[in-house]
Amino acid sequence: MSKATRVNIADSPPHLWDPRAETLVTYRTLLSRDATPSHGLVQGIATLHAGDVEYAHWHDVPETVHVLEGHGHARLGGEVMEMRPGDTFFVPPRCIHEWRNGEGVMRFLYTFPADSFEDIAYHLENDDTDG
Repeated sequence: MSKATRVNIADSPPHLWDPRAETLVTYRTLLSRDATPSHGLVQGIATLHAGDVEYAHWHDVPETVHVLEGHGHARLGGEVMEMRPGDTFFVPPRCIHEWRNGEGVMRFLYTFPADSFEDIAYHLENDDTDG
């Protein structure tokens, strides 16, 4: 059962996701049914350090990303776009996407329409997709 709640990023331990173990992209999941009394929404903050890449992948559900700090590049399908603070990206289901940081630190808020982070499948770029 969901209830109104407050979450502080400092209370969410960082975790790593990189199937190729080449970067130190960290994630702090803020809202997820397994950790908070919430449902229907997963939200967290990703941190990419200089040169970090969240490699090309796709999900079965849509995702939004809102850039909080830093600059980099997003690849959505076949299009590459600059990422700047204040930018919000909508990623449709099955759209291959990749996030690349340039210099310094880049942070973005990610959101999925799911109950728990564990419910979100990460498929690598070469998995079957419509792109």
